[in-house]
Amino acid sequence: MANSGKTRFTLLAISRLYNTRISLVGVDENRRWIRPMPMYQSDLYNGGQKVFEIFGVTEICLNDWWGTAPRPEDRFFVRNEQQIPSLIKTLSDVERMRLLRSLLDSSVDSIFSRGRTLGLIKPTVREVNFRRNPYNPMEYEARFIFEDGTAGFEHNWMATDLLWHQKFHDFIRENPGMLSAKLKETKDMLNTRETYFVVGLTRIFLENPGPYGGCWPQVLGVLVL
Repeated sequence: MANSGKTRFTLLAISRLYNTRISLVGVDENRRWIRPMPMYQSDLYNGGQKVFEIFGVTEICLNDWWGTAPRPEDRFFVRNEQQIPSLIKTLSDVERMRLLRSLLDSSVDSIFSRGRTLGLIKPTVREVNFRRNPYNPMEYEARFIFEDGTAGFEHNWMATDLLWHQKFHDFIRENPGMLSAKLKETKDMLNTRETYFVVGLTRIFLENPGPYGGCWPQVLGVLVL
């Protein structure tokens, strides 16, 4: 197996899937994008101790992905008592900046046109949305309208960043009636600060195929320095 064994994994995004399933996205010690699977929210902790956090470096055991329709970055997350994930360190502010700048792609097309399904862009945010999901009013949907390095072309993508969703759920609960002002304030903040989006592609949807070979693009993580 070419991609098996212990890996030092730097986490850059925690993305919502369904029920308690999540997707962790980051890079290994060689700055190659990887997506350990399957993962659950309970995997973020071990015995009450956090073992995964954004910009945290965690030692985990991975194997090559052996499921159907593999994406290049997919890896099988090994679970056993002898291979418990261990949070080694958290990157400093300077280390975070250096890492993100080294991973930056010029545009979403430069990522997805080369066979990759994960990458990092620096967006210009035009609109921040957080609203009831039109297909499931019991849930909220987060979206961004943004431009990347392709001048004049706007993207309108769903955001599945777990921490981003939690942030706005908490705000709505604590500040009823203030969401619209908060969204505008957030857009201005994202464009003022050094902001990066971790972006990725879903698996192929046969019944409702997306624009990238049947896959749908998403904002998996929002990183603000």
